[in-house]
Amino acid sequence: MPKRLRILVSAYACAPNKGSEPGMGWNFVVGLANYHELHVIVEKRKFEKSINDFLKNNPGLDQNVTFYFIEKKRNKSLRRIWPPSYYWFYKKWQKETYKLACQLDEKENFDLIHQLNMVGYREPGYLWKINKPFVWGPIGGLENSPWRFLPSLGFKGFVFYAGRNILNLWQRRFLSRPRHASKRNISTLISATPNTSKLAKSIWGKDSHVISEVGFQINNKINYNKRLSNEPLKIVWSGRHIPGKNLPLLLMSLTKVNFEFELHILGDGELNNNWKRRAKKLKLDVNCIWHGWVDKTVTNEVYTSAHVLCITSISDLTSTVTLEALSNGLPIICLDHFGFSHVVNECCGIKIDVSSPYKASVDFSKALEKIYKDENLRQSLSQGAVQRAKDFSWESKIKSLNTIYNDLLEINCET
Repeated sequence: MPKRLRILVSAYACAPNKGSEPGMGWNFVVGLANYHELHVIVEKRKFEKSINDFLKNNPGLDQNVTFYFIEKKRNKSLRRIWPPSYYWFYKKWQKETYKLACQLDEKENFDLIHQLNMVGYREPGYLWKINKPFVWGPIGGLENSPWRFLPSLGFKGFVFYAGRNILNLWQRRFLSRPRHASKRNISTLISATPNTSKLAKSIWGKDSHVISEVGFQINNKINYNKRLSNEPLKIVWSGRHIPGKNLPLLLMSLTKVNFEFELHILGDGELNNNWKRRAKKLKLDVNCIWHGWVDKTVTNEVYTSAHVLCITSISDLTSTVTLEALSNGLPIICLDHFGFSHVVNECCGIKIDVSSPYKASVDFSKALEKIYKDENLRQSLSQGAVQRAKDFSWESKIKSLNTIYNDLLEINCET
């Protein structure tokens, strides 16, 4: 049992029954509360109600966790014109968080401070200035999208992701606060992926631990879905319908296969109609089932009846859908980059080289053919998926964090 600590956590996005950043923040907080006394600062407008509603219906958590809420100012009109303006207001929220943190530390005398989320490295906040052992992460965003894939995203997608890559190269080198936060004395950096860890070392000269930002609750009731010989291969794709999710890559791959299939498409977005027209033009519309945004129960039903998940994203760190699929025993075919390189291995899926969009589409079709023709292989990958998911359970992440905390405090005692 780790030593019980009094910890201040900055978790801008934190809410129960949510995915993405709010779910990540919530699961880390709830897991750590089993061992420590937590004081957690959260954004007020988006997350206060859902947290308070949960605490009312689930008494007990508030014995180990005290939440503090600070509202972030917003300008939706400005953000529509200039999306990066989000960071102006987010930075102001971080300054208010620092003021409150200083007051709380005088009162509570924290053992340790953890800057938890948002995950992006560009805004590390200011809590690293407080003279206490400091943990930052998991962080991501240091990696660039593969340049050769950008022209295939359409004009808008090309401009956006090329601009993001160029800006990212500049920010990695010249933003000062991420460098100061990462290199502060008596501190630990946590990277979300091994590639992020390598980049952090090369850019900031700082070693880091690797803990993925996404996780899942262990499910011991997996019913492995066996595909009958006369049954079409049921493929799942999930995500927002935006250029970076890159569904057309999979559609193009499916024009090259020679077997019966169903493509179940989860999600919605600005390119929904465009992609439907693309599927029709490629004569794939009869094979596509467009589910839109559905609740978690329906999503799980789609997963459990499917045979394989395909991920074509060129920009995600490690999407939640990856571990959702693995925990449901669903093999994964994905591009070999970002967090997917880390999570998906030869025991649970097939990774596709990112040398070019054309080669990737050919390799996707070959991988799908392989999965279709060899059900024994698919069953083996399905069982491997469940085993791999256990490596990324919230329980294992909290265990790793407790080790990091204890090691950091030992260093602090020695100094």
